[in-house]
Amino acid sequence: MSHIRSGNIQRQSRKASRYGSFDPTTTSTSTAFGYWLGRDGADQHQGKEQDFRCEGVEAIKVRMHRRGGYNNLENAPQSPLDGANGSAFFDGAAGMINFNARIEGLDAGDKDTLERLRRHLQFFFLDPKKKFRIRRQFPFKLAFQILKIIFLTVQLILFAELRVSHVDFLDETVTVMRHKFLKEWDDERDAVVYPPESGSYAVFSSDGLIEHFSFMVTAYYNIENESFASFSYDTAQPKPLSDDGNILAHEFSHVPPLKLCIDRIADVSIQNDTYIFDISEIKECFSLDFNATEVKAIQKDPMIIREFLKARNVTFKQEDALIISKATVTFNLRTIHFSPASTDQKPECYLIAIEIVFDNSRHSGQVFVKLNTVISYVNLCNGRVLEGGVVSNMSIIISGLDIFVLILCVASLILCSRALFKAYLLERETERYFTRILGIPIEWADRMYFLNLWYVMIVVNDIFIIFGTIAKISIEFRDFDSDLFTITSLLLGGGALMVYLGLFRYLGFFNKYNILILTMKKALPNIMRFMVCAIILYCGFLLTGWVIIGPYSIKFRTLSQSSEALFSLLNGDDMFATFYTINDSNTTINIFGKVYIYTFVCLFIYIVLSLFIAIIMDAYEAVKEYANEGLKVEHSALREFLASSAPPNFDAPETREAFAAHNLLHLGL
Repeated sequence: MSHIRSGNIQRQSRKASRYGSFDPTTTSTSTAFGYWLGRDGADQHQGKEQDFRCEGVEAIKVRMHRRGGYNNLENAPQSPLDGANGSAFFDGAAGMINFNARIEGLDAGDKDTLERLRRHLQFFFLDPKKKFRIRRQFPFKLAFQILKIIFLTVQLILFAELRVSHVDFLDETVTVMRHKFLKEWDDERDAVVYPPESGSYAVFSSDGLIEHFSFMVTAYYNIENESFASFSYDTAQPKPLSDDGNILAHEFSHVPPLKLCIDRIADVSIQNDTYIFDISEIKECFSLDFNATEVKAIQKDPMIIREFLKARNVTFKQEDALIISKATVTFNLRTIHFSPASTDQKPECYLIAIEIVFDNSRHSGQVFVKLNTVISYVNLCNGRVLEGGVVSNMSIIISGLDIFVLILCVASLILCSRALFKAYLLERETERYFTRILGIPIEWADRMYFLNLWYVMIVVNDIFIIFGTIAKISIEFRDFDSDLFTITSLLLGGGALMVYLGLFRYLGFFNKYNILILTMKKALPNIMRFMVCAIILYCGFLLTGWVIIGPYSIKFRTLSQSSEALFSLLNGDDMFATFYTINDSNTTINIFGKVYIYTFVCLFIYIVLSLFIAIIMDAYEAVKEYANEGLKVEHSALREFLASSAPPNFDAPETREAFAAHNLLHLGL
């Protein structure tokens, strides 16, 4: 047995040479550090070199110079217990301040105050399990977090279904608009594939532009007759009813006109074989109100619309190619969305603001055609107020769930905010007593130890969920638009992420489950330093690829697309496609692109990523070593003050009485 004990001492001594001084006689005191500071004592392993000096006979001046401990601890109060070569206040063998001797040398009032302070601090830094064993009080904050996770998850699932149904409706409506108003739009263009199977949707002649314009006008005036949907015009004039009660289409006189806006330059003229440009920008808007006769004529002969446009001072002639930069046609429609298959079964009326853009800004002979839509909720369709009937049982359940989650988050916010404020008051009292009675300043690191970042994160996620739930309730009452849907999803999604991350706090109380968070804590400083160099290198490749390869590859066309392409390469995706999409019309760029990609892949995948993984593995091995061999707890005035009292029996009645609220400091709460 002696050789085993000797081996353990030698191993601990070797470990002390790496992380700080070690004395086998102080094992129990160091254990007390981790016991009282169980909240994150597992990661306080970097003990530093110590240098203790006791100067003078009449006063103690203890200077502890550590990189991670408490610095410049000095000006301790005078005491008759001081000696020439040491002090009863300073345990030279253990290398720590003897707080018990200091407390015994005080008067009764200060002694009682410090005893209360020590018990209060010890209780404050205990984990919830030990607090429950002492006081047998119900852990309300833990219960609220568990209930919040359960009901928030249900709330998110229901909201996700509503959100998906809403977004699907918007996407499907946009698809219908493109098929209705864009000539020769086919199903292949609806598929989202990369690289796209077809090129940009565009026209290449003035006749093609007129044909597309005629197709759009005809589709607009026949939208109510040719669509298998409840599309109607944006007018307060209701649709007429037949004798048997059926809804008829609007008359032409009640159809709102189209709005055409043309962006052009002032003039282009030719003098002495020289083009003279007046590049002053002019924007002209026209109201295109066609009658029934004109629409029928356009259906028979699309080119006849030139005459109708010319009568309204609008021309699209060949010589206008250098003058017109962009033509935009805008109009509004309304439609009803009703999905009995979803959890939300109420009919909804939407206003569809449509913008069709003929973009000739490049003046290359290719006029790009784009259809943009903005869909928003309204309560009028076909000139009538939309009524949804009775409220469904599912809507009542969803509203009740939202209110319950709101109450849980408000209660959790109050409790955690109160806990943070009490911690602040305790920190102020500790600093005051340490300075006034013991003459020992509290370091910044010890002050920050009172700040529970888990509670801060809970407060933030409670605020996110509260505002997100309020926005969701407003959506249930139909006071919303697409932007509110987006904000609600961001708030609820971000809040849910932080709620689930908060579970690590409770898993951290079990040594077998906190390996992930300990590894992240250990590796984070090195990872941040490593990422600075990696990001600088990445930015260099990013700008180089965008500037040189961008004009010759659709993957590097913009700075954002270049970053996405490089990040995909970094993960081993789309390598061949990246090589293939570089245009080979320029041999120099083609060769440079291949060398560029080979260099980036070899450098980042085989070197940068390998080093990144090595840093994490090194942190994991260090954490595993500490878990197997025991932790070397960092010293400071606060930690040594807590460790000056041996851990009690938490199940004993006298312990429960000692840590009762009336035997601790009174913080005013």
